[in-house]
Amino acid sequence: MTSLIFVLAFVAPAQAGDESPPADGSTPPAGGDAPPAQGGDAPPASSVDEDAMFGGGGAPLTPVASTTTDMGEVQIQETTNGDIASRLGLADTRLTIGGKLYLRGAASFAEDTDFAKTPYSSPNLLDLFTDIRPNDHVRGYAQARMKYDFTVAAGDTDSFGNALESGSVSLDQLWLKFDVANRVYITTGRQRIKWGSGRFWNPTDFMNQQTLDALNATVFDERTGVTLLKVHVPIESIGANLYAVANFDGADTFDQVGGALRTEWVLGPSEIALSAAARKGDPLRLGADASVGLGPVDLHVEGTVKHGDKSTYYKGKFDIDALPDLTIEDFMDGSAVDALSFPTEVDRSDEWIPQVVAGAEVGFKVGDDDTVYVGAEYFHNGAGYADAKLLPWLFLSGAYQPFYTGQDYFGAYVAAPSPGRWDDTSFTASTLGNLSDHSYVSRLDVSTRVNTLLTLNAYASVYYGETGEFHFSYHLDPNENIDASVLDGTDLETFKPLLQDGLDLRAPVADVGLGATVNF
Repeated sequence: MTSLIFVLAFVAPAQAGDESPPADGSTPPAGGDAPPAQGGDAPPASSVDEDAMFGGGGAPLTPVASTTTDMGEVQIQETTNGDIASRLGLADTRLTIGGKLYLRGAASFAEDTDFAKTPYSSPNLLDLFTDIRPNDHVRGYAQARMKYDFTVAAGDTDSFGNALESGSVSLDQLWLKFDVANRVYITTGRQRIKWGSGRFWNPTDFMNQQTLDALNATVFDERTGVTLLKVHVPIESIGANLYAVANFDGADTFDQVGGALRTEWVLGPSEIALSAAARKGDPLRLGADASVGLGPVDLHVEGTVKHGDKSTYYKGKFDIDALPDLTIEDFMDGSAVDALSFPTEVDRSDEWIPQVVAGAEVGFKVGDDDTVYVGAEYFHNGAGYADAKLLPWLFLSGAYQPFYTGQDYFGAYVAAPSPGRWDDTSFTASTLGNLSDHSYVSRLDVSTRVNTLLTLNAYASVYYGETGEFHFSYHLDPNENIDASVLDGTDLETFKPLLQDGLDLRAPVADVGLGATVNF
């Protein structure tokens, strides 16, 4: 039995590097790069404690007996229960298992809708992670995400007939990070990444396929990781970081692998970055972003141009108001096509399409300990549309991209973290406007920490303005004159659901939501 205990103590893992999970049990920063070369915490140049790794180190164990053989003296050492507990404790720092449970519910109120018919949802999330740190130079991380909404029943669809799922499980992150001589940091696998200095919009965030949800991102960014090989080289002498990235997301042949380069500099109170990305089938993208502090004011600007964009753009008008009154004769003689108006596709692959964000934030001292932050941001989107006339077509064709459909946007916010005696509560009020179609949404978020691990949040949004992206409505009666099957095999087959069921999209008025987050 003593021999078995000794063996167990010998192989018990030793303490890893000085990186450790947050004390509050929250998910550790995943997939992050080494800290900036200047102006931050540089990676420690510590070496691996090989004695500790292989059972040595610390006070020597006392020999209790010895015997002599032809091979020489062999010492047999007794291992105490304290030794075992100590070494098992060291093992705990090498492997961390935890996660985040985010339970939430939301209700959306629309124009001319009875309260009893108001839809609600409960898109709950569970993130589970494993953080492996065998020593100071190697780290592995895996995180899975489960989504579940009990309000979605089998066969449910959205307003455009797309199938909905009540639950799903996906891989959020799975990456390995290591360094080469404490000079080059390599992260490979599915990892989270975010480029750009904008708060609501990030046109230089080249690696993510999904754009940032400008309305919800201040509470929780739901985007999952991207499969990358990222090489990071900090150059402390000039205050710079260099990145080279290979993008394997969705690639199954080498010619589909994308690439990107990024460099960052810290110049006094300023941070400047240049980025470039290219991939077969995607446009060439060149970007720059900068932020600078001028006294109490923080300024940031972010811009990109893309060339060779093969995305589908449209021009013209979309008018299908005559669809409910058409007869089968109209479809047989072709007059139905003349009665309906559809936009035409536009090729912009030869254009350089710009996207620019500029913003500012200022902090106002309130009393001795409190600061209220006020900020604003403007976004010009050269890839957007000047009005809302094509919105129904973009919805139906799947070309709609939230927060990136208009040509000009504006955002503003006021944030009051821990005001007065409310040390565990924060308030944020924000407004977003699509200046191209004059539709707006304003939102108030309140977050409070109940204890170390539990946080509650609530929000309320109101929608207003003209018919547009944030306040959109559209009504089309079903056609009762003909059977919808008349469209089978024709160019108008896409509109079969509209012919049969019509369409009734009512402008949103308000949203309310509650959430509870537990980190463990």
